[in-house]
Amino acid sequence: MEILDYEDSLETYLGDLGGRKITIVSAFASGTEALIDQMIENDNQLDILVGTISSLTSPDFIEHCLNEANPALQLTVDFRSQASVNWKLYLVEPDTVILGSANLTQVGVSLVRDTATVITDAALYDAYLARVQALKAVDGVMPCVASQAFEDALDVYRQSHRRMQAGLARTAEYLDSEGWLGDDINQSIPLFIWYSDHSEQSEEVAREHLKASSDGVAWDDVREFFTYECAEGALPYEEGDVVLTARCNGSHIGFYTFDRILYRDGTYYIYSYRKKRYTQPFRLDGDKELLKESIPSWYEDGRTEINRADILRILP
Repeated sequence: MEILDYEDSLETYLGDLGGRKITIVSAFASGTEALIDQMIENDNQLDILVGTISSLTSPDFIEHCLNEANPALQLTVDFRSQASVNWKLYLVEPDTVILGSANLTQVGVSLVRDTATVITDAALYDAYLARVQALKAVDGVMPCVASQAFEDALDVYRQSHRRMQAGLARTAEYLDSEGWLGDDINQSIPLFIWYSDHSEQSEEVAREHLKASSDGVAWDDVREFFTYECAEGALPYEEGDVVLTARCNGSHIGFYTFDRILYRDGTYYIYSYRKKRYTQPFRLDGDKELLKESIPSWYEDGRTEINRADILRILP
């Protein structure tokens, strides 16, 4: 038996394996695409099953495995939401069982805050492998393949995941981006980038729409307003969302709560109200200059959210 920790991590253990069959069952997975690729490059055969409790498995992880289209990688997704699997199990053929608290996430496999125990026991290995196979036969547990049924289930899950992440952004308040990244339930933040400032005419139109609405907020109580042109129902934000906003040249970066959203004649009018205290997932402080470099490309790509990988790439 061996106990792994942050100095001898699960990530290192798995990354050093070669020519083995590795079975992984995790409550959720995110940010470990590079580790998956490394294990495949090391000539391992991977059989991975991930859950969807609280919509915490990253759709990016699922799509990465789907796009891999590699016979050495088999992914299964338990789409049963709160009833889905909550295991943290790693099996290495022929007789190694790894148990602990580490999910298949960037923070989890680092063992910075989790633990894992390596057990050599052929009977235990076979028993768990049989349970994994039985789990795959449960209704709602689907192989990650290019099929209409899987795509439909994934589309529904993407929306659930996005709403969960937006909900976390409303309530999370970390001291800085490092703190936000240190909790791997945080995977994305809504993003809104605009092209140009509003004219006096467009401001007057927004003012009149707000005045005609029923919430009774005076224009002087509006901190900022935004507009978004799209079909009704296609807006990727909801009232109450805390959104990272910026102009397309990387200026005017800040977090705004979208307190009131009105749809009028093909345009959404979005209002952020003045408050004594403003919610933000983390303090931007010196991060604004680093974010500024990426915002023009995000605007060109039509991005409406940023994820952990984006933040890791641009922030120290």
